[in-house]
Amino acid sequence: MRLLRKLFLYGLVIFFILSLTKNIIEYQKNLGFYNEYKNEYTEEKKQNIELKTQLVKAQDINEFEKIVRNKLNLHKSNETIIVVPNPAPTTLTPTPTLPPTYRQWLNVFSGS
Repeated sequence: MRLLRKLFLYGLVIFFILSLTKNIIEYQKNLGFYNEYKNEYTEEKKQNIELKTQLVKAQDINEFEKIVRNKLNLHKSNETIIVVPNPAPTTLTPTPTLPPTYRQWLNVFSGS
């Protein structure tokens, strides 16, 4: 009888441990799923705000006119156009790296 009771208690403890482990693993999966969709939601929310801002800009007649003039390279009669050339790339001459001081002294004494 005593052995049966011990086996039952050990079985019950093992069952609880396995159940708890399963629940912890499932909780971690759900937490990862939640965080992934939360990040996706915030990204979509930022994109939505950006698109709404672009929509407001596009509906503004002055902004629309500015965009069209820039794309078609047109200007108003009282405007002057200044063309700024792209800066020429500067060439850098690499300076040779000097060997360490002890190597320089060895070269002086050895004649190499």
